[in-house]
Amino acid sequence: MSVGDSVLGDEDDNEPVDDDASDVDDVAAMSYDRLGEDPGGLSQHQAVLQPGTEEELTLHGYRSSPCQTFFFHLVSVLTLGSLYLVTYWRPEWRLAWTTRKCALVEAESLILVDRDGKTHVETVHVEDVGSGFPKQYVVTCHRARVKSGATLNGASDSTHLTDAPQRVMRYFIYQHVKYVWVPEKLTFLRLGGFDQNTLISSLLNDFRGFTVEEEMQRQQLYGFNVISVEVRSYSSLLLTEVLNPFYVFQVCSILLWSFDNYYLYASCIFFISLLSVAISLYETRKQSQSLHDMVEASNVSSVSVLRITSEKTSEEVTVDSKELVPGDVVVVPPEGCTMPCDAVLISGTAIVNESMLTGESVPVTKTPITVSEETEVYSAEQHKRHTLFCGTSVIQTRYYGSAQVLAVVVRTGFNTAKGELVRSILYPRPLDFKFYKDAMKFILFLFFIASIGMSYSIYIYIVHEEGFVKTLVRTLDIVTIVVPPALPAAMTVGTYYAQSRLKKKAIFCISPPRINVSGKIKLVCFDKTGTLTEDGLEVWGVLEAKGVHLGSPVMDVSTIEYSSQLMAAMATCHSLTYLHGSLTGDPLDVKMFEATKWELEEPDEEDTHRFDSLIPTIVRPPPSSLPQPPPVCKLPAPFPISLVPFSLPSGVDTSSSAPALSASPHSWVSICDSTVEGDGNLGQGSISNKTLEEAAPGSTNYDQVTPTIVKPSHQETYVDPPRHSNMMETPLQVPYEIGIVRQFPFSSSTQRMSVIVRVLGQQQMDLYVKGAPEVIMNLCVSESLPDDFGTILNKYTLQGFRVIALAHRRLQTKLSWHAAQRIPRTQVEKDLVFVGLLVLQNMLKPETTPVIRQLAKANIRTVMVTGDNILTAISVARDCDMVGTSDRILVAKASPPTEDQPASLIFEAAHALDPASNEKNVCVSIDPKYHLAISGKAWSVIYQHFPDLVPRIVARGTVFARMSPDQKAHLVEELQAINYIVAMCGDGANDCGALKAAHVGISLSEAEASVAAPFTSHTSNISCVPQVVCEGRCALTTNFSVFKYMALYSIIQFVSVLILYSAYTNLSDAQFLYIDLFIVTVIAIFMGYTEPSKELVPQKPLGNLLGAANMFSILSQIFLVILFQVIAYFFLLQQLWFEPNQPSKDQGPESLVCWEATIIFYVSSFQYLILCITYSPGKPFRKPLITNVWLTVALLVLGTANLLMVLSPWSWLMDFMGLYYDTNKHMMFRITLLLMVTIHMVISYSIELLINSGSLKKCFQCVTCKQGPKNKYKLVLRDMEADSTWPPMSTPLYGL
Repeated sequence: MSVGDSVLGDEDDNEPVDDDASDVDDVAAMSYDRLGEDPGGLSQHQAVLQPGTEEELTLHGYRSSPCQTFFFHLVSVLTLGSLYLVTYWRPEWRLAWTTRKCALVEAESLILVDRDGKTHVETVHVEDVGSGFPKQYVVTCHRARVKSGATLNGASDSTHLTDAPQRVMRYFIYQHVKYVWVPEKLTFLRLGGFDQNTLISSLLNDFRGFTVEEEMQRQQLYGFNVISVEVRSYSSLLLTEVLNPFYVFQVCSILLWSFDNYYLYASCIFFISLLSVAISLYETRKQSQSLHDMVEASNVSSVSVLRITSEKTSEEVTVDSKELVPGDVVVVPPEGCTMPCDAVLISGTAIVNESMLTGESVPVTKTPITVSEETEVYSAEQHKRHTLFCGTSVIQTRYYGSAQVLAVVVRTGFNTAKGELVRSILYPRPLDFKFYKDAMKFILFLFFIASIGMSYSIYIYIVHEEGFVKTLVRTLDIVTIVVPPALPAAMTVGTYYAQSRLKKKAIFCISPPRINVSGKIKLVCFDKTGTLTEDGLEVWGVLEAKGVHLGSPVMDVSTIEYSSQLMAAMATCHSLTYLHGSLTGDPLDVKMFEATKWELEEPDEEDTHRFDSLIPTIVRPPPSSLPQPPPVCKLPAPFPISLVPFSLPSGVDTSSSAPALSASPHSWVSICDSTVEGDGNLGQGSISNKTLEEAAPGSTNYDQVTPTIVKPSHQETYVDPPRHSNMMETPLQVPYEIGIVRQFPFSSSTQRMSVIVRVLGQQQMDLYVKGAPEVIMNLCVSESLPDDFGTILNKYTLQGFRVIALAHRRLQTKLSWHAAQRIPRTQVEKDLVFVGLLVLQNMLKPETTPVIRQLAKANIRTVMVTGDNILTAISVARDCDMVGTSDRILVAKASPPTEDQPASLIFEAAHALDPASNEKNVCVSIDPKYHLAISGKAWSVIYQHFPDLVPRIVARGTVFARMSPDQKAHLVEELQAINYIVAMCGDGANDCGALKAAHVGISLSEAEASVAAPFTSHTSNISCVPQVVCEGRCALTTNFSVFKYMALYSIIQFVSVLILYSAYTNLSDAQFLYIDLFIVTVIAIFMGYTEPSKELVPQKPLGNLLGAANMFSILSQIFLVILFQVIAYFFLLQQLWFEPNQPSKDQGPESLVCWEATIIFYVSSFQYLILCITYSPGKPFRKPLITNVWLTVALLVLGTANLLMVLSPWSWLMDFMGLYYDTNKHMMFRITLLLMVTIHMVISYSIELLINSGSLKKCFQCVTCKQGPKNKYKLVLRDMEADSTWPPMSTPLYGL
């Protein structure tokens, strides 16, 4: 039994500890110690937890080493605390330098390496536990060893023989998840609840509540049921922020600049850094507080649970919700609540709003879990229709009037669904996006350039015979220039602005790095129903089974005979309920039920005469379909009469606005004496000899029923009772109504739902089932299926209709009400009788086709992934232009292996499936524009028996139908495997797995943050997809532009400084300040304001920072920067009036006011503006530069300021800036400088236009002799085009 196993099954809480056995274990350990052997040893130093999952962790054990610790502190003191600072940034280094490796069994600290290669350090905690603690987590050791922190099996002989053994638990906590040491397996395991490896039969039978002592023991194991986000104090945040490498670098730089007499510049940077810290603290605190408030808003303070008393009886008590532990039995109140944990329903039903989790705004009905087979194991994912998830809102519950709706807690705290959502926000997984890796490599490249500059600087100052201190300061200054500390932050400018713009469009993103990825999307998967098509379905008509044929379509469903099994199936097979006076449930169910014009009635909770009864839903047909009650009802003398009230719940509105309720507030049915109440007139009253309150044979009083009803009228209508119509001269009549006793909710895996019902007055119960026609067909007895079933089904699905099959089964008489609540659905959903087809029309949303066309125009492939019928999906794909009018569709027909032959695969043209088509299924010439359509069943066969064909299937597949949620996620993973950047758009209900698996998941939901996907759109159509793509492309382009600009800014200043070092001078304090603060900072901020282009184009932005095009851009611009600064410098040297700057005497300060510094400042100031214009591309991914008003104004103001300083220098400004000037002299020289700047701008901009045009890329491909595509999907497509036998249409392929 693993960590998630039932604790009750593995332990006896009252069993005494066997001290003798413990001593034997200790003596065994002692014998190893005496021989110098370690039973664990370094072979157990490492372990891998949860391999192959997203939570994979590699553990490395360490224990303290006093000697190493002493030397670490000594070196740290000698280095003035530098080592402390370094190990603060890299705590794993500190652990490695102060501890030694050891086996995990004796580890005091751990180094954890996650799946992404990031390292973390955690401490192993040790706690004393009592005798009733779950024994699989108990480590027996000696008190002396625990107190001293020594190993668990390293004590002396005397310690083993004299100290009393101590029971402890060892654990560590990583990202709010607890991992506990399991001695039996000699490793740490994640502490789960009962969501894994727990039998359903155990959940139903073994949990009746804990005693107080048991609850305390489990609370020590599992901890408090708390999901909280820490809001750190400002002082704590300040310390963390100040110790950030960015600010440490800034502090060192400020000290260096101050030492070099740049006091003004250093002071300004210091105050700007303080402002940056303050803003960062405010934003961080604000975000933490916002997340904290969001989490706390759905927290619950108290909850009712069952507790076992000293008399071994259960009682309901109210406890703090944080005290809940897995295994507790929670009482869910009838009025609903917010769930404080994940719990599985074991009795009663609940209607739940799960929009926080799935994004599905329609409430869902949760039913009690049942056992299909003895060994069935509970899974929160597979049994989600029976699980109440933490943070979701229970709207109401229903069960026996006085009986409790109970649920067993399976997960608490951060292990719950809500906890996983919060963890995903707190600890987002890093994206394996090449841009970020390339950026780090480029920073290393800048360090390499800095090393060259430092070497040159040292050489210059040695040649100039400068002092050591000055040489050192100027050399270190090169590092602060070449590697700007703001460079990493510049990589996120575009992402930040894109996220803000998306929020204004009601598209929320909880993972900003995904915005960059969305700019590279190559394929989008769409769910169909509710995503491409309208949420609501319109009932087109029904076809009733009549013998060996299906009847003609009936458009007005309400005209069907009320006693028809088809009508009863449509009226009862749903999970609808009334909320706030409105019929609520699945849109398909709503439309289906409304088409019958029946009414649904649910009992009022305050109706005391039904308080002790089970409460199902009841339906009644409309009055027009039933015979009216007779004027007189004669009773035979021997027939006993008693009075049974049959009235509407108190407080119920009987107006026409509540169609589910009877218009008569009192309709008394009499059975027993000759007393009749109501209007006092027996002939005008209503009499019944059998009501739903009377149990079927074999039931007890506890099993009696007062149902919520569905009925066909706004007034009582009557029919002959099934068993007494032959007892009276004038038939005794009863209200015709059907009680829904039990619901088996719709499951994506089974593709069906069913209900157990009972007609008023009948002993037997009935089962009605609706679902996918292929599924229902396999559950029906073959004799009940019409001969034209397949023909009619294909006819309607090919036209794009959604077709639902309905079936019926009469259940055994001996089935009691109570047994109906417990019976597994697999025992009743068989041997069905087919009753008809329900045909629904699902219209495309008006935004669907334009968006599909827009994506196709942008060369973004679109794929439909749905749970609907394959022919319906094909029709919708054609209607929305996902499949072109002239394009061919081939449907995969895959058969699993049998005893006689292996698995086979063949393709048929979609039109060949149409019975009306006269074309034969023959081998035809396949146009390159063909699409594959695959069903979920075929997908399973292909994946299992034709694995080598999976890449071909996904590369050409456009329609994937009847796909389960797991298959949807699997499809996304297979598309990613052939190098597609995949987006998934769905409504969240059955798409959560695919939304998470995709690179970019977009959930159409009302929730602002959903666990379903990184993007959540409040717009309920797919128009959000091109918006996300446009913003992603814009953000990626902006990030590249800002990054390249910041890199070139450092290169410009680097070149300027090296040239001036050669001339015995440097830029002045004010010049550095003007460049860094007024030019670079302003431009870097405003560059991200450019909005995305509204038009999607086929070409995609560059995603490789170190690719040929980007590197050519950067290197060519570096060359131009160096070239024009050198030209300007040598042009100055050629002037006859020029007098070179002379080195300072006696090691004094340099002369900064000179022609060399002035000319270099002039040219470089314009170069910063030139590169801004060059690296601010407009189309095709962004709007033109001129639309960015802030950046345009900034460029005009800065350009004007530069021109004034060059052409018309003001004396006060020149003095402040430290620039050399002669009023009204050397004007031609100044104009020539401006001409150089203009030529630089023209060449620079032309080079970037050439790169963006794609011409350069083609040249590179020719030079490098590129043979073919690198992406796997392109290789697969090329191979298919070259394979004349693909796809197989005449001869099937046979698999493994």
